[in-house]
Amino acid sequence: MPETDYTITHPALRPFLVTRPGCEIHGWDAGPTTATTVIMHHGATADHRMFNAQVEPLLRAGFRVLTIDGRGHGQSRPMLSTPTIDDYVSDYLAILDDRSIERAVYLGQSLGAYVAQHAVTRAPERCLALVVVGSTLISIPVSRVDSIGLRASITAFRLWPWTHLTRLTSTSTARQSDARAYMAECLNSLGKHEFLRIWHAVNTAVSTAGFPALPPELAILWTHGDHDRAGNIVRDIPAILEQDLPKLEYHVIPHARHNANQDNPGDFNARLLTFLSGLPSA
Repeated sequence: MPETDYTITHPALRPFLVTRPGCEIHGWDAGPTTATTVIMHHGATADHRMFNAQVEPLLRAGFRVLTIDGRGHGQSRPMLSTPTIDDYVSDYLAILDDRSIERAVYLGQSLGAYVAQHAVTRAPERCLALVVVGSTLISIPVSRVDSIGLRASITAFRLWPWTHLTRLTSTSTARQSDARAYMAECLNSLGKHEFLRIWHAVNTAVSTAGFPALPPELAILWTHGDHDRAGNIVRDIPAILEQDLPKLEYHVIPHARHNANQDNPGDFNARLLTFLSGLPSA
């Protein structure tokens, strides 16, 4: 399979801008405005180009595609304050408002999946379905030990030599050379200070008390790479499958790490399109 070009914005996407408190959010739109929309939010430190391998298959299947740079990422800089998950969720819903989209399929990777889940619990009527790549379930409480470790990671990353941290992060999140190079480029464009501010937002996305549960009637596609070793993602899968989510489909993407949609876009896209084909129109 040819490598995807992650150095550019997919040529089918048209840019737009949404002015939000503390940050201007850059987004990209493609496809018929009357079609079911798939809005895609990247993981921490990445940007909208993370989904370049998904854009064309979704457009060919007749969907409208929205990609964004979350605040502090990519072109959505500078941001005037350290963000929380609530900031990302408010931006997410504001983008739907700006594009006059009442309901959409939410697709998120890692931090983006946290954003999507929190957006569902805040405004469940606006989500047609949820697609998760490499994340945990926000309604499952984080253990006190894991919570302490997550907070301590901010200090650890602050002390970590930046060159080594960027190399380790890019190789641990992706197996494919194009995806690794992309992640390294994203990290180097941010720098350590902005990386730490974004990591603070990740800390606010989970809780020792757990957040509200996703609606049981929601159609969900839950995926992760078979080599994903980030956080508690694989460890939490049995608990996720025990939740009252009868419309949840679970798939492991082979030959993939944390950025499974980049490492194995062929398998991921096939799973995604099969799942979407079974949904009602927005």
